[in-house]
Order: sequence, then C-alpha cells, then structure tokens
Amino acid sequence: MNNVKKLTFIAIAVAINIVGSKLALLFNLPIFLDSIGTMLAGIAIGPFAGALTALVGGLINGVLGDIYAIYFSLSGMLMGIMAGLLLHNRKHTILSIVWKNILIVLPASALSACIETFLFGGITSAAVTTFIVQALAQTGLKLLGSSFLTQFVTDYIDKLIAIVLVEACLKRLPYELTNFAKKDISPNEI
Repeated sequence: MNNVKKLTFIAIAVAINIVGSKLALLFNLPIFLDSIGTMLAGIAIGPFAGALTALVGGLINGVLGDIYAIYFSLSGMLMGIMAGLLLHNRKHTILSIVWKNILIVLPASALSACIETFLFGGITSAAVTTFIVQALAQTGLKLLGSSFLTQFVTDYIDKLIAIVLVEACLKRLPYELTNFAKKDISPNEI
C-alpha cells in the first residue's frame, strides 16, 4: 500500500510540474514553475522521488512540445535529489530554507548553464531568460558565464517560491497524505 501511495503522490507531483511549466510558458514568465512538484516529492518522500518526478515531468513536457525540457530534466533531477537530501524529514525556518536553496540550486544551475551553452547556444524555451543570456553574453561574462548567472538567479527565485509553497501546503495537508513511513500492521489487519 505504501508504494502505491508514493507512486500516486509522485504522479500528482509530475502533473503539478507540467501545469506549472505550461503556465510559465503561456504567460512568458521569467521563472519556470516546473519544479514545484519536484520539490514536493523530494521534501515529502525523499531524493529518489524528487529526481523521478523531475525526469518524468521533463520527458512529458518534451513530448508535449517543449523539447528543451527533456535536456533540462537532468538539472531538475539534481535539484530533486538535493531538495530531498537537505529538506526531507527536517524542520525548517525561513533562514534555513534561504541558505539551503543556494545548495539546491548551485550545482543544478551549473549543469543547466552547460546544457544551455553547449547544446543550445544560450537559447531555451523561456524567451525572457534567453534575451537576458544573449544580452549578458556580449559582456565579459561571455555565453557560459551569462548562462550560469541567469540560471542561478532565476533558479534561486523559482525554487525558493516552490519550496515556500510546498512547505505551506505540507503543513496544511492531512498527516495521512504526506506521511510515508511504514506503519505497524496490527494482528487484526492480517
């Protein structure tokens, strides 16, 4: 039963990622909103669930028309793993979320910058960030530096919003929905 509950939770988290991604593209937002589900799964279930959510969400978004999402799902997986490692089963304050978010975003932003630079020449499905990357690439930062700086800033804001939303939701959801620890089976249930 516990595995079914986890898989159902991950499926809902994937759906949240897809809806968030489509909203960000529809409204041409400078943030992505494609990792709220990833943060939810990583924080509620653990690192593997966060990574799996990002991978499946990225693949589905790719099939639905955002081909970039397939490649960037690798950095999403890294964020899901980091969120699970740093935030799963832990008490959080706003200050701890602010600094742990740096640890979540930093390695994934470096990976995203490499993907954006070497695979796509600084172009992604997010028009606003693509414009910023291309503009900054004309400075001393060059393309890789501008990709990293833009990715880090947008990822930091995006993931901070996601984590705060997830933490607020997890506090309000019933314990039975978000607790994945195996319960003892009473003799009457056998």
